[in-house]
Amino acid sequence: MALARICRSLARRSAAAVVPLACACSIYDASLLSRADGASGGASAGSSASAGVPGASGGKAGAPATATAGLGATTAGGSVADGGEATGGTVSPSAGAGVTPGGPMGGAGEGGAGEGGASSEPDACPDDAGKVSPGKCGCGIPDVDTATLAGCQKLVAKLLHRYDFEGAGTVVTDRVGTAHGSLKGGSLSKLDGAGVVLLGGGSAGAYVDLPNRLLSSLKNATLESWVTWGGGAAWQRVFDFGDSTNASPENNPAEGNTYLMLTPQSAAGVATIGFSLLGNASGQEQDVNATLPLPTSITHVAVVASATDSKLRLYIDGKKAAEAAWSGPLSSINDVNAWLGRSQYNGDPELSGVFHEFRIYGAALSDAEVATSFLAGPDPAFLAY
Repeated sequence: MALARICRSLARRSAAAVVPLACACSIYDASLLSRADGASGGASAGSSASAGVPGASGGKAGAPATATAGLGATTAGGSVADGGEATGGTVSPSAGAGVTPGGPMGGAGEGGAGEGGASSEPDACPDDAGKVSPGKCGCGIPDVDTATLAGCQKLVAKLLHRYDFEGAGTVVTDRVGTAHGSLKGGSLSKLDGAGVVLLGGGSAGAYVDLPNRLLSSLKNATLESWVTWGGGAAWQRVFDFGDSTNASPENNPAEGNTYLMLTPQSAAGVATIGFSLLGNASGQEQDVNATLPLPTSITHVAVVASATDSKLRLYIDGKKAAEAAWSGPLSSINDVNAWLGRSQYNGDPELSGVFHEFRIYGAALSDAEVATSFLAGPDPAFLAY
């Protein structure tokens, strides 16, 4: 796909369409989902009650209120009975007349917590079943661990470097640390109002050069990208950290020597992690192969290097795509070239595509942490600088 075509395609996408936060509702744990949405019930039209009507309908966690006897009054309790849905307990008609039976999930009347009881908490996250306020992480993103997601503050604590490609010119600013990089062969751009790097591919396109020794100083690491690949020839690079066989390897590709790299498509036609301390001689490169190439749409991709359990893992759009045994260590890489979009091998093409964001964590992120990062999308509010 030509670069212009990529940009036209991306321009038609809204940021909200990339990762709809409402999807978080389906993966919160049972204790959060027990705060049911849309509490309703109470007195029917024409009836009156001394408490509980008319309450705020649609709230997640209306506070229980006890009504006194009267026409159509309701009391708080445990299960759902005629008259509506529970907002902290049982809903049942009390003594009196004019009560119209509702359904199993609510019916006649408005109700919930009424004027006679405690009022519902205002809901600032109407599409999130687990939150009524954004908290530290934002609507749709948990502040604490759930069964399938990690609280976002775990990501914040482990993040060492973040590049959002905002700004102008060629300086690629590290928003967390001070490891600022530079864009070679181009300048920072905007897409849908967000900073990006546009990469033309071929042998003389743009690429990002980050400072030396970002990877070899770590025991465990996660390298995470939001990228749109433009397709094309095999062996392009999302990233390649290492050196070449050139006598002066810094800034000079030749044959790869020591490296950790990710290609959107290897010769086998699939996304592949490659790690080596002796180039690609037979048996020297440790590969982790997905089953498909990277998509040619905006994609979240993460590479986890875990010395703790001697594994390399590849995640695509929040899910583990592949893993394999890994002998490491990262400290043996001579990372004088820390490149986004360029290979240590001078015969490999540069990346054709768009970088939206790139992050380096000083830890091997868990499945749940990668899933949270994917759900939050590029440039999440909890990472704002």
